Amino acid sequence: MTGMWAILKKDFSSFYRSWVGVLTTSAFLLLAGVFFTLSLFSYSRFSMEAAQRAYAGIENLTLSGLVVGGFLLNLGILFLFLAPLLSMRTLAEEKRGGTLELLYTYPLSDFEIVFGKYLALLAQLAFLFLPTLTYVGVLRFLGVRIDGGILGAGILGFFLLGGSFLAMGLLFSSLTESQILASGLTFISLLALWMLEWVTGFLPRPWGFWLAQASPFVHYLDFPLGILDLADLTYFLCVSAFFLFLTLRAVETRNWKG
Repeated sequence: MTGMWAILKKDFSSFYRSWVGVLTTSAFLLLAGVFFTLSLFSYSRFSMEAAQRAYAGIENLTLSGLVVGGFLLNLGILFLFLAPLLSMRTLAEEKRGGTLELLYTYPLSDFEIVFGKYLALLAQLAFLFLPTLTYVGVLRFLGVRIDGGILGAGILGFFLLGGSFLAMGLLFSSLTESQILASGLTFISLLALWMLEWVTGFLPRPWGFWLAQASPFVHYLDFPLGILDLADLTYFLCVSAFFLFLTLRAVETRNWKG
């Protein structure tokens, strides 16, 4: 545990001392603010139109469902573009700089190295997300009642989604010395999984349905609605574990040489 904690601290601090860390954080917070503002304006406009035209079911129109839920859905899509930037440096930079071999000489197991770096990525994800909770404070200040179930489930889903993205990025970072290549492979893979949800709509059942289950966004959709499904939880945990396992195997290949 001491070794993983040391790697976590080193990677976390080095990321935010780099231009990538500063730009990624700035871009995330800026776009998150834009998404929140647009969601709030959209809710306001739609609720006024619904009230004027007496839409059925208007009593079920809530800020938690449309603003908070919609905001978290947009954050999930936004993180698809930012996850490659967070994860590309983790092992690729260590390889390029020759510091990975030095790291192997320390009294650390491969497990501690891989999971220490993964925990650092999760810490970066939390550091990105936590400032967005101020929007909840803004809504509370305006007298809006927030549905704790939707908020809690949405946050859990976002971290599960983000954790699976970062685990995939960590794998690609372990396979190359190029940060750009690692970032590109991660982005292309995540984009393919996102598009998988659209493509399967044109396939006959049950093939389209089963293929769609491979898309993380299909499993993410219920979380911002306040719905917790064991199948969705299991999916994200298994995906993260699968990519971490492959990363661990990739790191261990150094012992097969010679």
